Amino acid sequence: MRARKLNGIDRYSTFGLRDEWMPLIFTHEERWHERNNLGPVQVKAVGSWLADAGLIVKEKVTPLFGRIRDLYFMEPVAAWQILWVSMYHGSPIVNLFCDNVGFDEYLDKKGIMEAIRPDLGDIKDSTVENPVSALINMFDNSRLGAIVSMRKRGRSSLVKRIHLDDLDHHVVAYSLYRLAEDIGSREIGLEYLYGDECPGGPLRLFGTTMESIAVKLQESPSITLDDGVIHLDDTSSDEILDSYISSFRVKIDERPHLGSEDLEFRDRLGELIINEPDKLFGERRDDLEGFLRGSSLRELRIGYASTLNPEVSADDFHGRGSDILVALILRTHEGMPAPTLQGPDNVLMVFPDASMAAEDYEILLDHMTLALSSDDPEHSDAAGRMVSAWVGDLMASGFQWYLNGESGRGDRLYGLSELINSELSRRIFHSGPENLPVIRGNRNLWKTGNYPKVFEIFFSENLEEFKKKTGSGLLWFIAHILRGPGGDWIVDENLNLLPDVYHPVKTMVDVTVEKFSRGDFDPVDEMKFLSMPPYGLKGDMIGHAVVSFILRTLRGHIVKNGRLLEDEEFRILKQRIIEGWK
Repeated sequence: MRARKLNGIDRYSTFGLRDEWMPLIFTHEERWHERNNLGPVQVKAVGSWLADAGLIVKEKVTPLFGRIRDLYFMEPVAAWQILWVSMYHGSPIVNLFCDNVGFDEYLDKKGIMEAIRPDLGDIKDSTVENPVSALINMFDNSRLGAIVSMRKRGRSSLVKRIHLDDLDHHVVAYSLYRLAEDIGSREIGLEYLYGDECPGGPLRLFGTTMESIAVKLQESPSITLDDGVIHLDDTSSDEILDSYISSFRVKIDERPHLGSEDLEFRDRLGELIINEPDKLFGERRDDLEGFLRGSSLRELRIGYASTLNPEVSADDFHGRGSDILVALILRTHEGMPAPTLQGPDNVLMVFPDASMAAEDYEILLDHMTLALSSDDPEHSDAAGRMVSAWVGDLMASGFQWYLNGESGRGDRLYGLSELINSELSRRIFHSGPENLPVIRGNRNLWKTGNYPKVFEIFFSENLEEFKKKTGSGLLWFIAHILRGPGGDWIVDENLNLLPDVYHPVKTMVDVTVEKFSRGDFDPVDEMKFLSMPPYGLKGDMIGHAVVSFILRTLRGHIVKNGRLLEDEEFRILKQRIIEGWK
């Protein structure tokens, strides 16, 4: 049994690092913990993961942070694999998992705890339960899920380790160099690498077989395999990572030969990309949209156009009134015209600065043509690397935006979701919940769900009862629905709105009451307006809270079959109203 540092193993609560949080972290760097919309417990957990992965040390970003960021936007799966290697060498729970969990069966949380129990010493099960939950949570919510197979059994997640033999040779090399730096030797015997005492390497971390490693080593110029011993040169693990990042930007100068039928196909492909530039991204489109959505509080509906054909309409998007419509206007190569800053109402127009050199775009079209027409893996790989490099350039580039007659600039496209949360969303939903800083500051309030307890809270008899029910946790945050931006209550002791208050909730109440006063009030139909701009409520905790409070305001006024509605009927009505927004 190897000696381990297990102090503070319970430092992640039950939260793993998530893909959706990465753009936020990359945007704010050291200040991410001050400028985020995570809950307090999540902030602490993320800080621990970033420290254990070697991305932030003593509240300063490390060179590895920049390298992971560069790689993440070009090849996110590989970036997570590199993070996994780094976590193995810094996180006790990742270390325990890789060293003790085999590849034979699906395990739930209890099964994983039993597998690592021999190395836990005197640590109690209650102490290790949280970090195991956090690890499973990370598999569920990041691309690290690709290094395991997962199933559901009821509400439990089952995890089975799998053998990854398709790793890029740079990832294999990085894991070997980190191992060499850990053990202080650049000669690693295969017998040692596959033995029980080896503290790292591609088998222990990824289950990579010996046969696959032998193939990958042939692709690595800094590594040789001789007589059962792996020899590493003086290259550092950081330099291996730099080489990997640079490999996406190796310029391809020679254009492949295209026959007459290929040329016709290429012309059609070029026309298609002008009208539907998202076709250029292929399988990377989902990655790109994930980067853009980041930790957005609202759902982003993303459409595409080119500067040659920049016309977009709100009808092009298939979303709900509470969604934000984003049109990404691409100048795919330098020969295309510059963007024109205009667009329809309530559609956020985004114009990235990045564009490919005209000759690179032509070469990309050549390789895409041959990849699509002949299913040639060589051309698929060439096109894929060029597209990955361009996605990386796009995400790192500045951009212009236009929305409802206003325009501005952003520093990095991967910071778009943060700009939307902090500023742009309020230009669409100027009477929406994002105008309340505390509500905007905790994204857990924005997750759709049922929330029966929220109804009970907002039907409290008075402010004192309301305060008692919302004294801590997430309920403390949702209580700010009834507070102004400065924290002052907007209701009196009886939970009636104060008269001279400018507040989004008061606006929603006033408009609803005005509709009610006209007579023939069908709440389900009449309150659909709340899900549209400028309000934008949805079926999250905020929506349940606001509708509950509005209905409380109408309590004693809504009549059914000659009698006033009772609280339980209001509860059912609240649910019907929110379901009507879908």
